[in-house]
Formats: sequence, C-alpha cells, structure tokens
Amino acid sequence: MALNQQQKDLLVGTLLGDGNLQTDTKGRTWRYRALHRDSHLAYIKHKYNILQPLCTTGPIYGSTFDPRTSATYERWYFNTTVNPSLTVYGNMFYTYDPISNKMVKVVPTNIEKWLTPQAIAYWYMDDGALKWEGHSNAMRICTESFSVHGVQRLQTALNNLYGIPTSLVKKHKTVNNVKVLVGCRMAINEKASSDFLKLIKPYLVDCMKYKVSDGNKGHL
Repeated sequence: MALNQQQKDLLVGTLLGDGNLQTDTKGRTWRYRALHRDSHLAYIKHKYNILQPLCTTGPIYGSTFDPRTSATYERWYFNTTVNPSLTVYGNMFYTYDPISNKMVKVVPTNIEKWLTPQAIAYWYMDDGALKWEGHSNAMRICTESFSVHGVQRLQTALNNLYGIPTSLVKKHKTVNNVKVLVGCRMAINEKASSDFLKLIKPYLVDCMKYKVSDGNKGHL
C-alpha cells in the first residue's frame, strides 16, 4: 500500500526515537513495532490509529524485553504486519553489524530529505525532554543510541532546514570503574527553544505536551 504523509512522518520521526523495525529475513522484509508505558497509552493509540491499515490487532498490554537495559517491562505495544511499504525505511534506518550479527539502527545519510516538522514532532515526543522544568526553557533529545556522526547529521539537518542550532552533550557510563563514552544527546538552548516549539507544536499529542517548554520555564 502507498503510505500517506502522516504515516511517513510518523515512521521517520519514531524510528529516530523509540520506534523500531523488525526483520526475520535479514532485511528483505520488515514490520514496525511501537511500545510505551501506561501513562502514554493515548500516544500509542494515536500511533496505532495512523498505522491501523498496516495492523491486524490493536495495542496490547504485556511484558516486553528491552535489550538496551536487559530488563523486562510492562508496556503497551503493537506491531504492524510485514509490509512492502516498510522496506524503504528498513533500508534507510538499518545496517548489518557483523560483530553483533544483527541489524543496527542508524541515522540515514539522507535524513535532511525526510525531516519534516511533523516528523521532528514525533521524534521529539518519543525521545525529547525538558532540561530542567521550573528553571529553564531548554530542551534535549536523547540521541545517544546513534553514532556521533549520525547525531551531527541530525544537527546539520535541523540547522539547514529550520535554522535551529543545537549542541552536543556527551553521555558516559562507568564500566569497571572506567568512564566510557556512550554517545551524545542533542541540546536545544533557551534562545532556540521558542523556534523549536513553534515548529513542532501543531503536531503534538496532548499527553506528550509535558515534554516541551511553555516559554516560562514550565511545560505546556
């Protein structure tokens, strides 16, 4: 099936965020999965309503394993069916890693072509947060799962397309008493936060508005 613009933007934005594509055929075919905690039920229902033509069942509440934390959580989730329209996104966002012997999510080299305001809104709703509510209007996006080069690609796209500058904040973890670089988060400073909010506000789902600044160091 041909995807409409909102479906395309949701896929691009959430694949930069919490969404993922799954393959059992080494990248020949794909299905999409979304999952969220209980307080974001309205958000996952919103995603499901948009992608419903690709699905056979609605959101389910159950246990899901997160390989990033090696922990099991109770969450809402849904899967699409395997669909040829998802192949272009699998090819864009995933590459085979011979070391781990699995497909790894990356920032597409042509992401600037796909980064519409609506896609950015989905990306931020998935992985964005206020830096310090009550003290700052600054916001951040958790991009540390991507390579530094990939995050820099996103920075360039935001600046080229919308004139929104960002900075990178290094994130570390301690392994055997040694500090190891995990990746980088994108930071949107006080000055740029109002322009960023104007860009994504028309597309925000109500239950996710707590993630963005109201311009007075609170949230919408």
